[in-house]
Amino acid sequence: AVPVYMDKSCHTLALFMGAVMAGCFYVCLDPSQPAERINMILETLEAKLMVVDEKSAKKQAKLGFDGPVLNIDELMTHEENEKLAQIRSEALDIDPLYSIFTSGSTGVPKGVIVNHRSVIDFIDCFTDTFNISENDIIGNQAPFDFDVSVKDIYSTLKCGATIQIIPKQLFSFPTKLLDYLDDNNVTTLV
Repeated sequence: AVPVYMDKSCHTLALFMGAVMAGCFYVCLDPSQPAERINMILETLEAKLMVVDEKSAKKQAKLGFDGPVLNIDELMTHEENEKLAQIRSEALDIDPLYSIFTSGSTGVPKGVIVNHRSVIDFIDCFTDTFNISENDIIGNQAPFDFDVSVKDIYSTLKCGATIQIIPKQLFSFPTKLLDYLDDNNVTTLV
């Protein structure tokens, strides 16, 4: 498991894909969530490391996580390691892709692991059903730690479409949101 403790951004998506390319699965941890919840998730994962950005590093330091903490700025400067080709050649479609944690009725986070094949099958059907193509600009509104975002992320990747991450604050101002969608030529919202 590669816990990614960052706000939603293009860099967050890059980290997700980097984790997958390394033969791991990613877990998005929202820095706005209470530290107690994040620590329960990290404990459940038995996480050996975490990835942060500059903005979330200060919050992460307060979590008490004692494993290595990697900064995205440093990771983005590394060259691809030759071991990655071997890892990818041994990858299976039943390998985990990501995990999302829910709280259910107990308030205790429970993880659901989703494998590559499940996403491939779902996104094939989803993009066909809604005629999503490389010409679409998908407006992402769902948090990356919520499963609805999978439709945005993987439809974009499958079809070669564009994902436009909609700033959260716009959802409090409908007229600004509509202007944003129009200015950015968003064709699809989930």
